Amino acid sequence: MKILSCKPQHGAYLELTLEDGQVHRVHREIAAQYGLSQAEEIPEDTLRQLLFDNDLRRAFQRALYLLDGQDYSFQMLFKKLEKSYHEDVCYEVMSRLVKQGFINDWKYAQQIAAKAFEGKRYGPRRIRQILYEKGIPETVISKVLRPYAEDLETQIEHLLQLLERKYSRFLERPEDQQSIAKVKRALLRMGYGYGPIQTALQEYFEETLSGYDSEYEDESADEDLL
Repeated sequence: MKILSCKPQHGAYLELTLEDGQVHRVHREIAAQYGLSQAEEIPEDTLRQLLFDNDLRRAFQRALYLLDGQDYSFQMLFKKLEKSYHEDVCYEVMSRLVKQGFINDWKYAQQIAAKAFEGKRYGPRRIRQILYEKGIPETVISKVLRPYAEDLETQIEHLLQLLERKYSRFLERPEDQQSIAKVKRALLRMGYGYGPIQTALQEYFEETLSGYDSEYEDESADEDLL
């Protein structure tokens, strides 16, 4: 393939024009590797490799730029790159990122799960959904979720906090089953199982009713003193 011209373009790129009308933006670093400035012709297979390397460099730099702004799972970043680059280029970029430690689904999933569980007080089922939507593999999700799913004590503690802070106005009367059902549905949407919800509600009402009883007893005692 005859090279018609290889002239400087804006920034770090050269404009490569071929005899068949193809025009490519080639990074100076890649152009130097293939000696384009002195070449008059380029074999078809060499051109394909050059363009692959050129896209690979651009895609890798794009990935680093994206990762500088936020963390990504393997699948999320792959899909992001795939919008602009060939699948083979994306796989090669992702392979390099994994080897260099820029992409680690296990650590990423642990960070997401801890933030959802401790920060937002989400239950295991909601956390599973979040991780799935982030493109985390099922095997990783299961391992990351296991300690949260098995920690029923902390789940109930979080549920009691939610009942007190968010839903206490719906729980003023234990006999109001309609309001209690609304609270249960809300907690189910937050990812908690029916068992922990029932336990937390029982403890909440026992503590609340106990408080009311103590208050009533104190008032009665005062009346007796009069």
